[in-house]
Amino acid sequence: MSIPPRRRARYATLQALYAHMLSGDSQAHVYKTTLLPRLPREDGATEMGIQLFETVIAKQDQLDEIIAENTRNWDLGRILRIDLIILRMAVCEFLHFDKIPPKATMNEAIELAKIFSTEESKDFVNGVLDTIAFQLRKGGRLIKSEAGRQGWEEMISRQDTQRSK
Repeated sequence: MSIPPRRRARYATLQALYAHMLSGDSQAHVYKTTLLPRLPREDGATEMGIQLFETVIAKQDQLDEIIAENTRNWDLGRILRIDLIILRMAVCEFLHFDKIPPKATMNEAIELAKIFSTEESKDFVNGVLDTIAFQLRKGGRLIKSEAGRQGWEEMISRQDTQRSK
């Protein structure tokens, strides 16, 4: 089974963000040497990967603040680096990619955690992102276009049911 282009773009973006974090190399250098060679050249995946990479770096402080507010008893320094990058990417998609449904973002983040991180990471990422999506929606910050509202009602219903227990 072939991997969809946007998922491959997320793989490439995750790898580039990880390289940027660990190496301390400039954004331009990592962009040229790590991101671009790995991005698929189809279905808007290249543009999505580039935009995600650039936005996560530009908005890192904002993304980290949202993650910190929604990870009780977890200092950001205690979160595995790869999990932190996955969370940053997902929160970035929630806030800055209005055509990507939150449910798709969450599913993709969980898949990244399954492939690139530990066995426990998928559950950690899922729980944190569910909390963040709920808080962003509650605060009126999870704004999506019509395309980005696919599965919206189902997600809201599930969250409201879980929160009322």
